[in-house]
Amino acid sequence: MNNDEILRILCNDGAGYNALSEMNKIKFQMLILFLTISTERYEWKGLPKEIEQWNLEKILNLFGQAVLFKVGANYIVTQAVNSSLLNVYGQPTEVQPVALNGKSFPRVRVYDDIVEVKGKLEVAKKNAVLIKNNMYSLPTYAMIKPMVDRLCFIWESAGINAGLSRVLALIHCNKDISGVVKSEIGKIMGGTRNGLAIVSDKSNILEKIEKLDLKIEYTPEKYWEDFDNTFNLICECIGITTDMNKAKKERVLTAQVESNDELTSIVAKGYLGFRKIACEQSKEVFGLSLSVDEYKQIKSTKPTDNQELVNGQKDTPTQE
Repeated sequence: MNNDEILRILCNDGAGYNALSEMNKIKFQMLILFLTISTERYEWKGLPKEIEQWNLEKILNLFGQAVLFKVGANYIVTQAVNSSLLNVYGQPTEVQPVALNGKSFPRVRVYDDIVEVKGKLEVAKKNAVLIKNNMYSLPTYAMIKPMVDRLCFIWESAGINAGLSRVLALIHCNKDISGVVKSEIGKIMGGTRNGLAIVSDKSNILEKIEKLDLKIEYTPEKYWEDFDNTFNLICECIGITTDMNKAKKERVLTAQVESNDELTSIVAKGYLGFRKIACEQSKEVFGLSLSVDEYKQIKSTKPTDNQELVNGQKDTPTQE
């Protein structure tokens, strides 16, 4: 975490957004978009008054698992750091609660375990509830960040492609006047610099203006198709259905759409299922009546294509 400046900012640590590079600012904004979607997709009911649901979801999305426990009469939810004490299924029987401000609390027990007390085996009952983001306690942030990196790479590549496809001339000049040359190019081109000023100490600018053809075609549609596909993949990884990749000329069959939705639904059920398990355990341990569910989503399962509009046959997207 200490080496991840974006994660530090998300945890209200570090130098802040303005200290990021321009590309990292774009990554930060993209991550905020997906983390907001992931955080706001669930509705918790019955949480103790001292626990805000967005704080709970923030911990799950950034760290993968949280622990609900009591200190005196107050309930607290923090990041859960695994201990080396494991049960026969490889699950940690105890975890270390660590708050976002770095404060640590004594270990708590999140699974019943067999312990030896005065030479006798006894069952040590759990006194806290482990809340998992998914089966493997994988943080949403860690899962989507490599794909967000790719999303921003595509974004940057599209800009490079646009720039290189517009280079018209290669200009050699002395480094002392390179700044002036670039400025003048901008004026001539109406604010755009469609020439490359190449520094060469032994060149004469009057002798070294050459026509340049890098033979790079401007193909933005390829980059944005890749961008959309990566965007869709990120959404599917967090269990969100999107129809962005269905905006094609050919008609998409409803059966194909439903097949994609089913795969996404499996992922979504995994996230929700472990939250529901935590609700059941909170009743067992603390007597709380917690519940959690997804906010109702309205989605198009029958995209309208432009050809139907041209032919005067307009379909109304169905809603679920």
